[in-house]
Amino acid sequence: MDAFVKKELKYPKEAIEAKVEGRVSIRYTVDFKGKVIEAGVISGIGHGCDEEALRIVKSFQFKVPEDGKIRSKYTRTVHIHFRLPGSPAILPATKKTLPVNTEMQIQYQVTTTPSVAKKQPAPKSSSYQITIDFPSK
Repeated sequence: MDAFVKKELKYPKEAIEAKVEGRVSIRYTVDFKGKVIEAGVISGIGHGCDEEALRIVKSFQFKVPEDGKIRSKYTRTVHIHFRLPGSPAILPATKKTLPVNTEMQIQYQVTTTPSVAKKQPAPKSSSYQITIDFPSK
């Protein structure tokens, strides 16, 4: 996703002239086909950057499992950073480093419940848990 955003991002002329940098947060909803159906700015910086971030998010296309039975939507938030040419890639105040011998684990859990028409038994909910271990170097 980062590579796609970097490739597609066109820094607005108005933002360059005003020397505007910052982060635009976008909340978007993806349907069961993998298409972004809704997107909105949560926090923006103006000067055309909000519109550019929305344009990029609306062009996202996701691969979804072809189960055929579950037609669910999900909502996510993405942060798109606008930095003027020549600015450092990571600002010193936000730079984070991990100690060399640290192990890190990320857990992510998704629960889906398919919607059903009335007068049908309730379907079972599915729950998935993904664990990613990052071994120490």
